[in-house]
Amino acid sequence: MYPPYVPTNVISITDGQIYLETELFNSGTGPAVNAGLSVSRVGGSAQTKAIKSVAGRLRLDLAQFKELAPFAQFGISRFR
Repeated sequence: MYPPYVPTNVISITDGQIYLETELFNSGTGPAVNAGLSVSRVGGSAQTKAIKSVAGRLRLDLAQFKELAPFAQFGISRFR
């Protein structure tokens, strides 16, 4: 349906893009790169199998943490 150069051009547009977040910077995280939204086309092909395995799981863990972090405050009781 689509010519083969269309996906390649789309990938080239996002090649090596990083997404910086003001909230991360203000919280003291540096560099303030949002790993979930940033993309790299080179990363996977330049990594060993072991690093790919760890990085893939770490990326998922980070995404889940960020999704659930706002709910963590509900479990804290100051009046014990």
